[in-house]
Amino acid sequence: MQYLVIVSRSENASSMSLQKQDVEAEAEFVRQLYADGVVRQIWLRAEGGACMISEADDEDRLRQLLSALPLVKSGYLASPQISQLRAYSGFGPRTS
Repeated sequence: MQYLVIVSRSENASSMSLQKQDVEAEAEFVRQLYADGVVRQIWLRAEGGACMISEADDEDRLRQLLSALPLVKSGYLASPQISQLRAYSGFGPRTS
């Protein structure tokens, strides 16, 4: 199943210091999720945070994986928002 995941900075992020090693740990974790086929596409959001298209057998498993992101664990990022995606039927055959 595919999911849209929105990751935002937490309310406490502005008072936290983010170190280079924190960013690298997050990037390495995401690279591994990509290599494992969980993260399919990812973008940084202009207002901070990220959004991604992810795949997992179920939402609970995806939530478990994403809760282990280093910046989520540290509290810099809020818990990801996860929405299950369905196929868009507008491009399919039209019925009369």
